[in-house]
Amino acid sequence: MTANPLEPVQNVRGALVIEVSIVVPCYDRLDLLERTLRACLAQIVPVGLAFEIVVADNHASQLAGDLVRRLAHSSAVPLRHVPAPARNIALARNRGVAAACGAFIGFVDDDEAPEPDWLANHYACLQRTGADASFGPKYPEFEGGHAPHWDPQGWFYTVDFGLPADTEIRPLGWWPVRGRGLGTGNSMLRRERCLVGERPFDETFGRSGGEDTMLFFGLARAGRYFVWCPSAKVREFNSAARLSPEYMRARLKRSARHSAQCRLAVSDHPGLTRLVTMLIGAAQVVVHGILWLCTRRTKHRFGIGKGTGKLIMGRRLDFVPE
Repeated sequence: MTANPLEPVQNVRGALVIEVSIVVPCYDRLDLLERTLRACLAQIVPVGLAFEIVVADNHASQLAGDLVRRLAHSSAVPLRHVPAPARNIALARNRGVAAACGAFIGFVDDDEAPEPDWLANHYACLQRTGADASFGPKYPEFEGGHAPHWDPQGWFYTVDFGLPADTEIRPLGWWPVRGRGLGTGNSMLRRERCLVGERPFDETFGRSGGEDTMLFFGLARAGRYFVWCPSAKVREFNSAARLSPEYMRARLKRSARHSAQCRLAVSDHPGLTRLVTMLIGAAQVVVHGILWLCTRRTKHRFGIGKGTGKLIMGRRLDFVPE
């Protein structure tokens, strides 16, 4: 007789054990962090599915400690503060994973608010498909209440692949997807298959982002199975500092750079991979450059940025200022 995958998980003494840990890395956005944590605490899960929340604080002064303790005092869900006192997003993720108790690790960034059924939908997806990791869409919210004039639909701020539920995702493919690429924010991973060792996230990427790209490329190369979970939704808040085309161009350029670096790092044929990446980058710069001169459309400036990112992939990366 097959067990219900959503039945309570118990230890030999009958007590509930933590099945899912939500890891939230943070730095200094305490108002947004509170929004994130309240949304995590409000998760509606099947009876008996126990979860916890681990906040990995990346700030040297541990700014989130008081907030976490205040919310934990009145919470029935275990909520813990874990120091990761150096500005390095990969370090924060690693510390959060190390402190987590769950066999499944869900990641939410501190500017994201998951919908009430987010955890349950990710968990059910992994149980249903047997996948090693699931990923869901991000929909934007904007300071001021509306998208910037140059992107009135918020297309560049949206991550939604538009795929049916349980569709396999292959990060190492060259296929295009709508919006930005695959990331850790809004994901759930099987710990024993995806987060092995003391530092599953490469901390050399910690000041630039891309630590998740490196992890997922490596896992894909090792044959791990990823799926799309469109019902596991988060709302990402975008402050006024993010709403300029200059910010988005810098972000897309940086993303193209670290994606190219990660693809090269896991390649069996690095020389060929570098050549193909450079050719694609050069083609993007030329084609979008011509289109920009002809149309002055913002999306072509972004295309130039993405192409340039591929061409200068070996240079040092850092945070995009906000």
